[in-house]
Amino acid sequence: MKANHGILTSFIICILMVATGSVKTFAQDQRKVRMAKLEIHSADLKAYKEALAEHAKTAVKVEPGVLALQAVQDKTHPELFTVFEVYASEEAYQFHLKTPHFLKYKTGTLKMVKSLELIEVEPVALEIKPELIKH
Repeated sequence: MKANHGILTSFIICILMVATGSVKTFAQDQRKVRMAKLEIHSADLKAYKEALAEHAKTAVKVEPGVLALQAVQDKTHPELFTVFEVYASEEAYQFHLKTPHFLKYKTGTLKMVKSLELIEVEPVALEIKPELIKH
């Protein structure tokens, strides 16, 4: 079991290195990177944060094609959220949209969302300290 854990850890580190641009590969050119800017109704902030955190954790844990899913909340305007997403490919993104955890998140938060803006972005510098990668 320990050997499998080491292999899995190495695999995850490689995936993150590709996701962050630390390794230049053909797969890197296939990545889909996007941002979502959301405004949430004030009464739903706590429930939305919980749903978003659960969704992000599950997606990264169970979907090999979800390389990163990070969300932040504006301190000055707590109703504003930004989600940063990195998928291995367009196909990985399309697969993600059909997963039970995404559909649960989407339908469960639909009425909480006041506005949503999806922004396709081009990676320029996606770096992460190796020690931040959980082993």
